[in-house]
Amino acid sequence: MSQPLLSLPIDVLDIMTKTMPMALFNRLETQCTAISLLNAGISNLNIKLSCDDGDKVLRVNQRHSNWCDRTLEIECWHTAIAAHIAPTLVWVSDDNQLYLSEFIHQPNIDWSIFSAINSYSSLQNGQNKPILSVDAVPLLTTLFSTLITLPAPSKSITVTEQWQQYAQQLDLLSSSQIAPQWHDAWQQLLRLNGLIRHWLSQLEACMLLPAFCHRDLTPHNLLFSGGKSNQLFCIDYEYAVASHPLFDLASVVASHQLSKTQVNQLIDNVIRQYCQVASLTDVAAAKAALPAAMNCFWLFSAMWALLMAAKEPQKATKYLQYFTHYFTLITC
Repeated sequence: MSQPLLSLPIDVLDIMTKTMPMALFNRLETQCTAISLLNAGISNLNIKLSCDDGDKVLRVNQRHSNWCDRTLEIECWHTAIAAHIAPTLVWVSDDNQLYLSEFIHQPNIDWSIFSAINSYSSLQNGQNKPILSVDAVPLLTTLFSTLITLPAPSKSITVTEQWQQYAQQLDLLSSSQIAPQWHDAWQQLLRLNGLIRHWLSQLEACMLLPAFCHRDLTPHNLLFSGGKSNQLFCIDYEYAVASHPLFDLASVVASHQLSKTQVNQLIDNVIRQYCQVASLTDVAAAKAALPAAMNCFWLFSAMWALLMAAKEPQKATKYLQYFTHYFTLITC
């Protein structure tokens, strides 16, 4: 009889057989009817295990992704599971390289269709059209109403500290870089320093307390279950920390294809929720600071790409392309 589980990569199977409880491995071996690649990202790849007792996702974290705090990621994931906005985590390997979780079916719509190719900047020019098959605003509003109530993670980082950390790492790496394109990108970032300080000041001025922050709520990290639950689930908690509460809203607005009306509705709904739980001082100041938060979202994405270009020179061309894309989305 065919055993699809055994067609997994040898190194993955080795970890599973050595560290997974025998009963769980035997059940997977018996119940798994097919495996298929869901996606392969920079820091991990996800494999779907089609099983008679319920489909699952096997996530393989790349060994080079040591910039991720896996212990914190799992902590934040469990927090989200308790609030019923994340897939159930079934098993984690001892070295945190493998995760086995529930598979969330998206029977009606793949939420990634909301991905805005040209970002929020194109909305200002009226280029994006809303996706009419589902009203995203109530679903996103409900998701935020839960995120807002989550306990803050054990690690906290302000947007200013994040910028400083990235800038210090890039400065240290700059002396060892020989590619002119890398240095051109670094100079582009340095020329923004005055504006960046202004954005950070705006954000810090309207925050009272740090909150649970996923920090990467793009459409590719949200799943729409449909059916009875009819809700959004968050995945990939690699960047989650306690941070500025506006950052998650900024990442959604920046990365989702929504109409101007939808954007305004979502901003109003979520910021009022934040203010009600005392994370922000007042509605007007928070709304005024949101463009700064969105610029910081793309800024940090660009700085991360430049860091990766320096740390993985064999993939530098790809990461520099990412940098250029993210940098052009900053609205100065």
